Amino acid sequence: MAGKFFTYLKALLKKPKASIFLMFLFISSFIWFLISLSDNYISHVTFNLNYMSIPEDKLVLGKPKKNITVDIEASGFKILNYRIFRRELNLPLDNFKEKKGDHFYMLPAQVENVINNQYKSLVVRKMNQDSLLLDLGVNKKKYIKVDPDIHFEFAEDHQLKDSLRIQPDSIWVRGPEDLVKKIKEVTTEKGNYNNVKGSFEYVLPLKIPDSVKELEFETKRITISGTMERYSERIILVPVQVQNLPENTTLKLYPDKVKLICKAPISQLKNINENGFKVVCDYNDIQKNSAVVIPRLVEKPKYVTSVKMLDMKLEFLIKKQ
Repeated sequence: MAGKFFTYLKALLKKPKASIFLMFLFISSFIWFLISLSDNYISHVTFNLNYMSIPEDKLVLGKPKKNITVDIEASGFKILNYRIFRRELNLPLDNFKEKKGDHFYMLPAQVENVINNQYKSLVVRKMNQDSLLLDLGVNKKKYIKVDPDIHFEFAEDHQLKDSLRIQPDSIWVRGPEDLVKKIKEVTTEKGNYNNVKGSFEYVLPLKIPDSVKELEFETKRITISGTMERYSERIILVPVQVQNLPENTTLKLYPDKVKLICKAPISQLKNINENGFKVVCDYNDIQKNSAVVIPRLVEKPKYVTSVKMLDMKLEFLIKKQ
């Protein structure tokens, strides 16, 4: 049915008289539209609010109204124009009344006056909302910690040499005091790194919550760097020293040296020897009716990351003179 109608319409439009009729219909409709727009109407339009004359040491807090809608009387041309191209309404701080401290307000009647003064060809008929409120605060600045969200999978037999370097590890934020108070630290976007070895450097963006995106951040990305080094193990023998031995008393240990498995960078393995370690037994720890004493490792080189003692219990013989 619809197909037949469109076929008939298509055939009709091909006739010269039909085309002339449609042209005159369009022209008359357009003229009628223009005449209608020249009349005055009452309709609502929306203004974007622009808060002005804010002191340099102050900032607007919270989320003040960004726009207002009012009923105006104007020609159809103006109303159409104002709806297509939304206008700004400038609101200097001087036009607000001080409520208390840095809290200000503007009554609907005052807003109407501002509109009438700024757009003299309009007549405001009705405000569609209550008073405008404006809160000001101090421009605050403080330092917060950066907490990187990273996960490393090291290459086999590799470990981090020294410590991970985070640059910067803290940054300043600046902005409205109510927002600055909310933020204690900031994390990074998640970073996963696999088969890490040698020297590395990664750049991670900060993960800034939507609630504080209005703040100014010293930087929005950090650099994480470090050096991975290959590690291996070496077994050494270290003599055991006796502490708090009474006078005229000797203590013979069996064995008198313990085996240590030391893990360190391959470049440092050759430097590992007994002189860098101290293993002790305390005479005061010897229990009655016990035949063994427990040795303790109390010193090791800084480059040795872990030490496992293979001889955990030593037999002893006490001899008093």
